[in-house]
Amino acid sequence: MHELIETGKVKENLADTETKKIREYMLKEAELQYRDYYETDKEEGEFFEYMDNMTYRDKLRLIEIFEDFTITNSQKKMASIPKRENNPELSVFSNLALDLIDFRDRVKPMADDMAMLDKSLKFQRDDP
Repeated sequence: MHELIETGKVKENLADTETKKIREYMLKEAELQYRDYYETDKEEGEFFEYMDNMTYRDKLRLIEIFEDFTITNSQKKMASIPKRENNPELSVFSNLALDLIDFRDRVKPMADDMAMLDKSLKFQRDDP
């Protein structure tokens, strides 16, 4: 759950207040990138008018296409998940069954977490 802070009589969501500046920056930059890319296309003129009155959901979708060129992309790395050690005292089929269980219980969740981290990497900042 997001932590709630009480300011006066109103409770505010701490996550919303802490990330408001960066969300506004990302939205503004996404709009500017879109306008810069399509500035010469006459058919996009109507959409530019719509951008001034977008719903919050549409703004979030626009932020998803935003690319921040101030963040270096040198963070892309390869990761490997070590395989379970083979037990020589068990049969081939028992080891295979344990490999499948290990994949389901350990490897797949770790791979899913790494994929989410990789997908959200473009939104991560290294503040000094």
